[in-house]
This record gives sequence, C-alpha cells and structure tokens, in this order.
Amino acid sequence: MKKIAILNFQYSNHNFGAVLQAAALEDACRALGHEVQHLDYIPKRTVSLKGRIGKLLRKLGLRKEFKPKKAGNEEAFERFRCNYLTRTRRLISRSDFFLIAAEFDAVVVGSDQVWRPEYTNDAIAYFLAYVPNGVGRVAYAASFGKATWDPESYPSLTDQARSELKKFKAISCREQSGVHICKDVFGVAAEQVLDPLLLVDQLFIDGIITRSSVVQGSKLIYYKLDSTVNFEEDLEAVSNEIGSDAVNIYLKGREFREVPDWVAFIRFSEVVLTDSYHCICLALRFGKKVIFCPNEKRGQTRLDSLFNLLNIELEPLELELKTPMYKLVAPDDIETIINKERLRSREFLIEALTI
Repeated sequence: MKKIAILNFQYSNHNFGAVLQAAALEDACRALGHEVQHLDYIPKRTVSLKGRIGKLLRKLGLRKEFKPKKAGNEEAFERFRCNYLTRTRRLISRSDFFLIAAEFDAVVVGSDQVWRPEYTNDAIAYFLAYVPNGVGRVAYAASFGKATWDPESYPSLTDQARSELKKFKAISCREQSGVHICKDVFGVAAEQVLDPLLLVDQLFIDGIITRSSVVQGSKLIYYKLDSTVNFEEDLEAVSNEIGSDAVNIYLKGREFREVPDWVAFIRFSEVVLTDSYHCICLALRFGKKVIFCPNEKRGQTRLDSLFNLLNIELEPLELELKTPMYKLVAPDDIETIINKERLRSREFLIEALTI
C-alpha cells in the first residue's frame, strides 16, 4: 500500500462533474490497494487592476453595485465531498502544500481541465511545482481544455511547466490533443486515458445512486451550463418532438440538485440533452440517447476527442433550431470499446503508482 495524494478541482461548489470525477479517481486508486487523500488546496482568486479599480469605485458609490443572481444550496457539493472524498486539512499556502505533499509517496494531478490556466488561480500548482523532490509525480487524465497551447500567451508559465513536467514519472491526458501538446510544447511523452467517470467500477456509480431521493425517472432531461433565450425556445421544440417535458437536472428552482440526484436523473432518463462533458460520460455509460449542444466557451476539443476515441458520430437534429444540436450515434460495440479503454487506462494507473 502506498500513500497517494490527488490534486484537482474537487472544491467546486457548482460543478457536478468536478466533484464526481474527483471521487471516482479516489475510488479507482483505492481499489488498487492504496491509501488515498485529496490535497485540499484551493488557490486564492487573484483580482486584476481593472477589478480592483471597479471595486473601489463601487465602494465610493461612483459605480452601481452589480450582484448577479446566484443559485443556492452550494452545501449539496460539500455533502457529497463529506460522503465520498477523503481530504487533507485545508492547505492555505505553498509552503503548507509542500509540507503536506512530503507525507505522501506520490501526488496525482487530474482529472479535469487542471492544465487550463484561465481555470485556475495558481496554474503552476497543477503542474505540481510545490511537490518536494522524492515524491512521485503522476498526471491522470489531465486536460488542457483546448486543442493548442500558445507559449506566447503564457511565456513564463510555459517554461516553468516544461521544467516541472520533466520530473513526472508518468503523464496521461484526457484528450489526444493533450498528448500532442505534451510532446510538441513541453517535450514530454504522454498517453490518452479515460476520464475517471468512465474508468471507475460500476459499483461506485451504483453506490451514489442508492443515496438519491429520485424515485421516478423523466423521459427527457437537460443539463445546460450556459443557457440562452434561444436555447430555451429550442428546448421547447425538442420537448414537443419527443413528447415529454424537459426536466432541468442542474437546478431545482434556484437551488442546485443534490449530486446523487443528478446522477440518478441521468440513469433513469431516456434522452439526455446537454453540453457537459461529464454528463455525456455518464449518459454513454448508461446507454442513453444523447442530444449534444456544442459549447466552444467550455471547450469543444475535449468532446471531439471523446467522440473520436469511442467512434461516436454526430447527426444534426431534423428540427429548425437556433441552437446547434446533434444526436450522438454510438457504434453497436461501444461497451466493448469502453471496456477496452478502461482496461488500458487502469493499466496506466497501476504502473504509474508502482513506486
């Protein structure tokens, strides 16, 4: 048994996929016989000069205070973490990170878009710069979120990340494009593996569903990260075509769903309409019909890579819509393909954690 630490976005209070993939990776590592904890490091948000000026103007009453509507029940995500994650104490500084990381045999960064700088407040931390020498470094299904990495956009970070990545024992990315970025930009070898939600055993997923309060499935569900007026109108058209009201599994009124309920809604549905990577992972795992809404803002590359890996084709809906929507057409042997990739991904993790 080895002591393994994991670093990712487990601290999210609005992203179902972020907390679920964190729990899935912890479970997968523990299933291999290791003692596992998540490093509870939440990088502090940095405020730009423009942001600081705006805050001052609002404080002086020279600019109107803007308070966007927020969804409630963020506690739902903490309840899930309490049930499914083992965390270190809260790490509040780089030196704190260093001292706690020194207690482990290895640190695993991933999954999710941990190597997308604009999604982090301390990008170099996710290249494990604060891990002391002598502690193994592994990347599992780490994602850049985009198809390319522009060194000119991150000149200092690029050099730092290149130096840190060369210290890793094993590197894997969630997307094939990430494998190319590792090779072409950072000069390190990587391989493509499955997201933890496709890697983990079915018993883990079933265990989450047993905690759900959902007692009845819905024919059509939707999980849209960035809704618009056009989308709402198109959703009604899709609902009419399918002959079922669409149930929002993101929010119930103005509150987030409980995480087990979110999973159960997908499991007991017939059709899933979404722009979410992790929602699609679960829908495919459950064999559901999927209607996909491309969302470049969130990162289309990761989904293109998944579809290519699993031989999934996109077929436009035969409806007049303002929002692009596609049916996912999976091959008849998709379960066989997933099982093959699952075995290969597990072998990567086993070898990477053999210290």
